[in-house]
Amino acid sequence: MLVDGLPVPQALVELAQQGRWLPPSDPDRYVRVFGDRAMQPVFLPLARIRLNASWIDQIDYDEEVRQLYIGKPDQDAPPGDIDPHMSLLLGDLGPDQPFSLEFRRSLDSPSVIYLGSRRGWVEVAPSFDALVDALGL
Repeated sequence: MLVDGLPVPQALVELAQQGRWLPPSDPDRYVRVFGDRAMQPVFLPLARIRLNASWIDQIDYDEEVRQLYIGKPDQDAPPGDIDPHMSLLLGDLGPDQPFSLEFRRSLDSPSVIYLGSRRGWVEVAPSFDALVDALGL
């Protein structure tokens, strides 16, 4: 399955079809994986992931706020930023806490990045499979 020309990992498709792509009930898992507590976790259904096109343009704010969502490259806590055209949003841990597949490094095995209370976007899993394992899905 492709969304905006980006391949959705088969494991995500299977988890969603099996009804297992759901936020974990253990609050400590979020802290271990993302480094933050989940306030209102939402794992997007496939139908919503398919509507990914130009998600940054759907943010109903001015350009300055949009740039806060995009971030800036950070070598100390990579990647620091996100390319909206090379990413697929997967969900949110709460308001302004999105996490996403990140395809800039690899189309075959995207990493998972997160924008939370820390500075900018940070990698929380080197692959979708690693995220699934860490969350116990």
